[in-house]
Amino acid sequence: MGKTFFKLFLIFLFSLYSFNLYSQDNIFSKNNNLDNDKILNANNHQNLYIGNYLSSLFALKNSDYPNSLLFSKLSLESKVESIELLENAFNSNIYLGNVETALEIVANMELLSDSLDQKFFYPTISEQLKRNDFSSALEISNDLGFEKHAVLISRMINIWNHVAMNQKANALMHLDVFINESELNTEVYYYLKVQGLIIASYFDDTKEIINRYNDLKDKIRKIPSRHFLDISNVIYKKINQEKAKQFLITYLPDNLDLDFSINNLKNEKGQEFSYYLSKIFYEAGYIVARSKGYLNSIPYFWYSLHINKNNNQTRLILSSFFSNINQIEISLDLLNGAIIKSPSWAIIEFEKSSLYEKKGEIYLAISLIENLKSTRFSTKSLLKISNIYRRNGDYKKSLQIIDKIDASKIFPEVFYYRSLNLVLLEEWEKAIESFDTLLEVYPNNAEISNFVGYSLVDRKIRLEEGINLIKFAVNQEPRNGFFIDSLGWAYYQLGQFTKAITYLERAIELEPQEMEITDHLGDAYYKVGRIKEAKLVWKRALTLKGKTEILEDINLKLKNNFKKK
Repeated sequence: MGKTFFKLFLIFLFSLYSFNLYSQDNIFSKNNNLDNDKILNANNHQNLYIGNYLSSLFALKNSDYPNSLLFSKLSLESKVESIELLENAFNSNIYLGNVETALEIVANMELLSDSLDQKFFYPTISEQLKRNDFSSALEISNDLGFEKHAVLISRMINIWNHVAMNQKANALMHLDVFINESELNTEVYYYLKVQGLIIASYFDDTKEIINRYNDLKDKIRKIPSRHFLDISNVIYKKINQEKAKQFLITYLPDNLDLDFSINNLKNEKGQEFSYYLSKIFYEAGYIVARSKGYLNSIPYFWYSLHINKNNNQTRLILSSFFSNINQIEISLDLLNGAIIKSPSWAIIEFEKSSLYEKKGEIYLAISLIENLKSTRFSTKSLLKISNIYRRNGDYKKSLQIIDKIDASKIFPEVFYYRSLNLVLLEEWEKAIESFDTLLEVYPNNAEISNFVGYSLVDRKIRLEEGINLIKFAVNQEPRNGFFIDSLGWAYYQLGQFTKAITYLERAIELEPQEMEITDHLGDAYYKVGRIKEAKLVWKRALTLKGKTEILEDINLKLKNNFKKK
């Protein structure tokens, strides 16, 4: 739909251009004293500039950053001196991480205006931090304003400037003043607390390190996990090697990079200075994402990466953003830019695998996971590969891989995926055995209860048990349309069609775009003789996305019903 609308929009622009040209031709015919060719060329130039500019704006608004950049370049070729044009070019470049180009554009903007918006300061600051030019960065950052992300950037630049000048007391004093300010949100608070530990380690102040670590210990469960590798590096180098390993094992037990992180602690010389500077913009990006949405936070993560291209955390979050808006190639480029066997390498490979699966390159997706050689990865790797096969319709292969996993060690979700594959393969005897194990592992999980309950009632097996499991799920999440659909379908299977309709109508209200739920309501209407309503509901279901087999079943029902009429 988006691409079609975009094409129509361009046609509209071309039509507008043609109309203007026609109008000018009429003017020319009335005034023979004008240089018709000169005016015509000027008109063409102006229309092309406007068309490219508007097209770039449209693409940017719809997160189509490659086309936004393309049309922005074309509009810049017009040589029109316009602050609006340059601002659009800035946005088109910065959303694709072209920080150097953005800097050039800002320089041109400064020639046209002496009162630029604060957002245009950030690429300059990131470039200055990249060069360790703190004095220039501080001068600009002091004028950023009072938004939370701007305050964080300004204050942290000042703190790390003191670190760079070997002023431990000033650095920690300014940091502690910042920490004690009441308006900080929880995530920023703990980021600053971890920064205190890191700064103390820079100065090899053992007493300060231990004090700050002891202060953190009681709060570890509240600290975002993205800080744990930084904490463990400090523990390893400055406190105790075994404590560092135990810290990671305790707080990152399921982390893909756990073994890698432990094995590489002894080889770490400490992160580059620029890494911690890049984290300033990284954390600012989180603040912007919470207050203004993740799309508005993208530039801040690009500034983070500009300061330190080896910050894999930044690469991962940017990659996820672009994956979410279906810019798969940009997402892959970001991950492919990571240094091999660097921190978070396993997570990066898993994410790349998911991206290749999105592209339909299934065997490449699988090979990336198979090439990860680590015992820590073995269970998650097999589970990942199994799920790739399942999502692409090879349930038998998926089950074969699942059966290789010793689920008792870790990852109890293995039992769920085994049950799911058995249901998809319609191996009901084995599936029911698997359900019993699954319910033992997840006795109070609403999703699992609904899955098992629906599977039982759909096959008219152990109906009473099935309906009780679904009721439990609905009680846990009374606004979950899928759970309510399951309950409605359970009553349908029991022959209580009027009661089924009550729940299925409610499910549709909550999930109006779900084909299967809509199909269920059509079936219930038909059973109580509401034929016209059933047909209308089924016809609507055909307009929704869903499984091919459901689509075929609906078409068959409509065909038969029309014959009856």
